[in-house]
Amino acid sequence: MKTIKILFVCMLAAIFAHAQETVPPYMMHDVEVTPPKFTAVKYTQPENANSLKAYISQNFEYNPEFGKTVEGTEVVKFVINTDGRVSDVEVVNSVSSTVDRLITNIIEETDYMWVPGKNNGVPVAMEKEIAVKIKLGMTEKSAERRDFTEIARNYFTKGSEKLFFDRKAKKAIKQFELAIRYRPYDQAALYMLALCEMDQGNENAAQAYVDRFKELGGDLNLMDASLTEHIKSIEAHEDLAKLFAIK
Repeated sequence: MKTIKILFVCMLAAIFAHAQETVPPYMMHDVEVTPPKFTAVKYTQPENANSLKAYISQNFEYNPEFGKTVEGTEVVKFVINTDGRVSDVEVVNSVSSTVDRLITNIIEETDYMWVPGKNNGVPVAMEKEIAVKIKLGMTEKSAERRDFTEIARNYFTKGSEKLFFDRKAKKAIKQFELAIRYRPYDQAALYMLALCEMDQGNENAAQAYVDRFKELGGDLNLMDASLTEHIKSIEAHEDLAKLFAIK
């Protein structure tokens, strides 16, 4: 009897204010900022606060043809305009092209289902970022038990071995990319990808990872001491440091 894995979808805990679904107004430089609020209903009143998490889960349709490559954390950012319209939908971390289409289509369908964000009570366009964990398992419980942190750590370790001991940056990139697929906000993995790309002479690719690292508020001083020592053994780390120094 042929068995089919069940696709389990859940939302990551929000990391940034613009990624949260329910956030009270907060003060920034004496300007009261109210993030956009998803309502799940077009032209609804602001007090309706339906969950984007539930909306995505209800509209995400599993397809057995996805195969084994769909597991990971999909990150998508988009803009909520002053009229509640969605625009500029962009995949930040891709699980697969199929999942990209599914998630972006769902986000695009939420046109006018948003109460726009406000600055001092005035509606303004705001960017929002969401992260969706997609897990595979023979049952929903087995899928839930899959530890993305541990999976990513294993890939990170393999990538480090390829880079520092085998001196094979190209193969290391594949391992770090897998780590990022599971943990897209992992600053160490982003840094290592930037280092590998710089080692390969791909400065534009390295710059993209540096920009994402900075966007996430990355702090180079928080890097593990032993990892930092290994990094210094890679000649490209000095050139990478120059990219980080550019504001």
